[in-house]
Amino acid sequence: MNIAVDIGNTCIKCNILLPSGKSEVHALYIPLREGIFGELTEGFPEPITWRIAQTGSFPWQEIKADVLKVRPRDKFKIVTRQHIPLKIDVDTPQKVGIDRLLAAFAATEQYGDLPMLVVDAGSAITVDVVQDRTFCGGAILPGLFAQSATYPKISKKLPLVQIADGKSPVYPGKNTKDAIRNGIYWSTIGAIRQFYEMFFPKEKNVLLILTGGDAEYLLSGLSRVTPEERIKHHVALVLEGIDRCFDE
Repeated sequence: MNIAVDIGNTCIKCNILLPSGKSEVHALYIPLREGIFGELTEGFPEPITWRIAQTGSFPWQEIKADVLKVRPRDKFKIVTRQHIPLKIDVDTPQKVGIDRLLAAFAATEQYGDLPMLVVDAGSAITVDVVQDRTFCGGAILPGLFAQSATYPKISKKLPLVQIADGKSPVYPGKNTKDAIRNGIYWSTIGAIRQFYEMFFPKEKNVLLILTGGDAEYLLSGLSRVTPEERIKHHVALVLEGIDRCFDE
């Protein structure tokens, strides 16, 4: 059995690939508590191969040490850029976040040569152009929570607002919190739409690929400004990329 692990900045996401070929996606939030990996893999006595990509700041070595406490026979494979069979057309390919490359690679494996904009909405929101199976770069925006956290710094009168509560805000906001929600939500939607139209002004078959923890929250707003048939939502595209790197 294989487990793909995406170590992000705010959480650890796991995709358990069962022998049957079925998978289960889990999110483990840092700080990790002792024994969490033993509970996650309970019922699987055979050795497990962990396929790990460190996309954030939490060190993968700590994950390995935590696992080996309860599963000493398990093995580990660490994803590097060399594992990702994707063309990269940017100034410094070695500096591109591996999560961006894994998401782009998984998207090309799923949708082939179609031009696409790959949006990963997490702690930061990355909006990347992928064309002819080539990663062409893109844009990095503050994530929804990061944007919300700036308001109290602007003024003590502005509150910290919970953003991704499941419903897209209705414009115009009738109070300060709703006005902040509108500013964050619709400016993010507008930016993604602008990139989509700017990068592909004449293309008609461009896909908008959404992934990340806040992707579902953004989905309804994007569906209002982009044809729904062009939008593809993946719960964990980076994990798909990790697994596809090691497909035999």
